[in-house]
Amino acid sequence: MEDYVKTILWLKKEQNVNGWNAYDVKAADLAKSAKDREKVIDAMKDCMLEGDQILDETPAAFTVRYYCDNLSSSRRKMF
Repeated sequence: MEDYVKTILWLKKEQNVNGWNAYDVKAADLAKSAKDREKVIDAMKDCMLEGDQILDETPAAFTVRYYCDNLSSSRRKMF
């Protein structure tokens, strides 16, 4: 799971640096295989900050919208 967390945090930072506000991430796009999907979903939840939204909760289409304009450590984690 740690590798997925690092990947998500890097993607969020890239969006922030490029001036993008929202970034939608699908578990299926990050998972290397179907068996990794649960690890990816756990990592995605671990990276969620207050204000971020789960757009689809089904395991096959799990999607999170991360708001990357403010990545401050003062934003609380959701999970």
